Amino acid sequence: MADPRDELLRQIRAIRRRIDPDVLEKAAAAAERMQTARSAPPAEEPADIPFDRQAARDVVMTFLQSRHDGGRFAMKLMEEMKKPEAAVKAYGQATAKPTKPVRKV
Repeated sequence: MADPRDELLRQIRAIRRRIDPDVLEKAAAAAERMQTARSAPPAEEPADIPFDRQAARDVVMTFLQSRHDGGRFAMKLMEEMKKPEAAVKAYGQATAKPTKPVRKV
């Protein structure tokens, strides 16, 4: 039986012979860009990120309706949403002040 390492090296050489050198060069450049992007310091996020509230609400409702637990998860979620202090603690934002939930009438 052949040495597994030698077999792997043979397979790698065979694959490299079949790859177009231009594609290989583009892949190497893309990998380099990804490595550079990961090592760069993160840019500051805008303070207010706009989003479509209705679309978000629809996605959450679709998710909750697709669960087959008799609404237990939805009820637990609603109870947890009434605890803004827990949310602040979970996200580690000690400086953020919890707000009182707004109830629509």
